[in-house]
Amino acid sequence: MDAGTGPLDLAGRAALACLPVLAFLLVLVLVDTFRLVRRRRVAGALLVGALVALATYFVNTSLLSLTHMPTWRFAVLVAPVVEEAAKGAFVAWLVATRRAAFLIDTAILGFAVGAGFAVVENGYYLSQLPDAPLLVWVIRGLGTAVMHGGATAMFGLLVQGLGERRGADSGRPWLGALVGAIAVHALFNRFMVRPFLSTGMVLVVMPLAMTAAWKLGERRLRRWLGHGFDLDSELLALIREGQVAATPVGRYLQSLRDGFRADIVADMLCLLRLQCELSLRAKGTLLLREQGFAPPRDPELAAKLAEVRWLEKSVGRAGLLAMRPLARWRGRDAWQRHLLEEQA
Repeated sequence: MDAGTGPLDLAGRAALACLPVLAFLLVLVLVDTFRLVRRRRVAGALLVGALVALATYFVNTSLLSLTHMPTWRFAVLVAPVVEEAAKGAFVAWLVATRRAAFLIDTAILGFAVGAGFAVVENGYYLSQLPDAPLLVWVIRGLGTAVMHGGATAMFGLLVQGLGERRGADSGRPWLGALVGAIAVHALFNRFMVRPFLSTGMVLVVMPLAMTAAWKLGERRLRRWLGHGFDLDSELLALIREGQVAATPVGRYLQSLRDGFRADIVADMLCLLRLQCELSLRAKGTLLLREQGFAPPRDPELAAKLAEVRWLEKSVGRAGLLAMRPLARWRGRDAWQRHLLEEQA
């Protein structure tokens, strides 16, 4: 092995190819003032992205041999569809299960998936082209790798944004978001014949897009916290003071007595009370994190969550469906449960 491809030189090429996208991801994590995403979740998303890169390599290789398309055309027309669908599938699962419920946490986890993908992809090319000029790895590190992270982050942002307007259950947000991510990826590959232009576009557009998403995400999150805090506090006070019967919530619970036993309706009220208490704790945790404080450990939190699970079992599937208009952990609010379970 000559001096040009020695271990130190390979390490330098690997750093140029992989460190920029990881540094970008680190910045996203550090500017998350609400600490929505724990470090181990970021590591998990990186691992998922790496596994997706390995899987799509075999898929793309098979499709390329089957279609006999020129490599450049395959890179523009087929590879973006395969890769963005595979990367987006994990982000879609996070959003569907409410493990990511806001623009900020969705963007971080989406970018982490793309970063894990890019690190493996660049590692593969490094093993195949160890003698390639340093400029190649600068372009792959600053351009291709950041594009992979940005395209998957954009997919998540579009899913969240379109889902709020149209309803995430309609299916349309997923398709529109996937088309957007594929278009970004395909456009980047199309301009790879002019690598400086494509890399420059990525370095300008991605930071601006992420900055705009961050400002919008924080504004929406603060609005959600304030509105939800007030509603939970008012409802919890009414339940504790025994005045809930005169409210629309109380009248709705009374109407359920025709279809459920009295003890089941009582369990529904207990479940609603516990959900309000725990929702307030979850929102308080975010507010403390924003100020740089760690929330105090609650030794009763695990027991309260266990009681919630017991009440849900007691109420049953039919009862939970009947409670949907009242449930505090429905839609975006379901994210609070995952936060509390992590704490417990």
